[in-house]
Amino acid sequence: MRAHHLFYVVVALQLACCSKACAAEPQAISHHLPPAGVDPALLAQQLDPVDRQAWEEVPARLATLRQRLDYLRLADEATRSDAEVFLKAVEWALAGGEWWRSSDLKRAAWALDAAAGRIDQLQANHAPWREQTGLIPLGFRSRLDGSIQPYGLWVPEGLQRGRPVSVWIWLHGRGDKETDLAFLHGRAHKAPEFQPVDAVVLLPFGRYCNGWKGPGMIDVFEALEAAGKVRAIDPERIVLAGFSMGGAGAWNIGARRTDRFCAIHGGAGFVDSKRYLGIDPASVPPYESLLWNTTDVPPVARNLLNLPAIAYSGELDRQRAASEIMVETLAAEGRVLPHVIGAGMPHKYDEVSKRRICDFLARAQAAGRPRYSETVTMATATLADSRLQWVEALGLAEHFQPARIDASREGAGLVVTTHNVTALALHDLPPETRVTIDGSHLPAAATAETMITLARDGLAPAGAWRRVAAEELPARRKRPGLTGPIDAAFTAPFIVVGPTRPGLHPAVDAFVQGELAHFHARWRDLFRGALPIVPAAEVTEELLRTKHLVLFGDPQSNPLIARVLPGLALEWNATTLALGGGSDPAVSGPAASHVPMMIQPNPLAPPTARDPGRYVVLNSGITFREDDDVSNARQTPKLPDWAVVDITEKADGKRPGRIAAAGCYDELWRILAP
Repeated sequence: MRAHHLFYVVVALQLACCSKACAAEPQAISHHLPPAGVDPALLAQQLDPVDRQAWEEVPARLATLRQRLDYLRLADEATRSDAEVFLKAVEWALAGGEWWRSSDLKRAAWALDAAAGRIDQLQANHAPWREQTGLIPLGFRSRLDGSIQPYGLWVPEGLQRGRPVSVWIWLHGRGDKETDLAFLHGRAHKAPEFQPVDAVVLLPFGRYCNGWKGPGMIDVFEALEAAGKVRAIDPERIVLAGFSMGGAGAWNIGARRTDRFCAIHGGAGFVDSKRYLGIDPASVPPYESLLWNTTDVPPVARNLLNLPAIAYSGELDRQRAASEIMVETLAAEGRVLPHVIGAGMPHKYDEVSKRRICDFLARAQAAGRPRYSETVTMATATLADSRLQWVEALGLAEHFQPARIDASREGAGLVVTTHNVTALALHDLPPETRVTIDGSHLPAAATAETMITLARDGLAPAGAWRRVAAEELPARRKRPGLTGPIDAAFTAPFIVVGPTRPGLHPAVDAFVQGELAHFHARWRDLFRGALPIVPAAEVTEELLRTKHLVLFGDPQSNPLIARVLPGLALEWNATTLALGGGSDPAVSGPAASHVPMMIQPNPLAPPTARDPGRYVVLNSGITFREDDDVSNARQTPKLPDWAVVDITEKADGKRPGRIAAAGCYDELWRILAP
């Protein structure tokens, strides 16, 4: 059985297996995304006879086209996604009732026409749409979960082929009804906001409506990789821009993945949870406001000192504060951020402002991104965003708190200053480079190595700096690619393993089934994929090495939880749930009414010299819930590294139950008492 066909068989099994579990999901939760649809029978009455007949033929045509595509043998499997993306869009609209206007029914027929045309061409091993100019709707298979995701390209007339092209990435704003079908239709019919004459415009989906955070951010880079198979891309000339929710995404992604771009432009949007939402940090749990540092832009805005950036606001726009905060934040760092203001404009661009912004970005595109600056200024709050050019943070004293590294070449040496950093690496250096770090002069090593690793003694915040070999650092530590919080597990490939039999307590079983069903629905609705569920008996050693492991159940109901439990500093039996290990655990409670939600390094996938290892997550999916969907600014992690849930309080749109305790780990993954 071919891999793509197997994928859809697995999806069907997942949906069937989850049908009973979904009944356990609390009915009191109000769903905002996608909004409830309209009965298509009512909408069909608004269509003319020809369009109504086309709509009535959609289910039968869809089944036929799916069968044709599934049995195609292609020389280039990558092009299959370009046809499959239309079928997926219709399948999901039908399954989810995503019909709001009569035009949505017409779009379903349009999508099947597009799929049919491409399948006809694929049967002849041709993909001529990849050679065209103008708007091109496309698709790719995501590594996160194996789902098909849409994206679009806009290719200007006359763009020279045969050489790598510049790319402008445009991040769209919020659209509650802009699910796969509407997005694809827009990518075929709606020109992008900016249309450079010498660059391709990439239009990612961002997995729908999540503020370009988490899986939404990953979608940008997966779409960029997919676009590189259509047109060769010049990695030195990638512009990132967006407006409204897309403006928030441009600032967030641009400040956290600065190395990937030659210029950043953000229009409107949001960059600061406290100020944009008007939330008093004292009104939320301290760990929740702490995690704002992982999605807010000001804590990492210093990274934008390393490349050109420009802001835009309509003069009358209520989201003008985002640009003003960015101007204010960078001014405190000694940088004047250009801020274009559209005279008399509400939440939109005017043509004069667009020309000014285009000119600015075109100049940055022509110059290309900085490849090796003499001075690098890096800021982060998590080792998920750990490297900028030749500077890489390897350890933080306090995770999810602002940290910084400033490094400059001075003659034959380097001068480095740090804050909240316990270990770092300096890459691509001449041999025998001398380093002065935080005032300490370290001797040059007579070595041909081009990377220097520095660490504080014992990784202690006040430990003395010394040169070390990378393998001298503790194997079990927070590190780039393995740093938490819980939501971090869903930004890289993962699998979900549910319970296989009754567990220690019926109440815990009901809670686990409800949360698994809730995660399934959230991933489907908000991230437009089916959970990659794998039966426990089919989890191979290869899957353990290559995927994060998300486990639902308890040590009796899920055999994989029983396997990982000895490596988690977690005691969990019929009577006791205790986190922290030893005779004096940090947190404990009765096992009949308490369930852990946590992330840890997977003890079944230990790190190697080239691989940090993989996560194991217990009983949790994405931690923000339905109530947070009313504003993309609220779609931020709501639980830190670990939590204990009192399940006697029912789940709702804010939390899975009463959070009895929650907190973070230290640098060595030891539980800190709350």
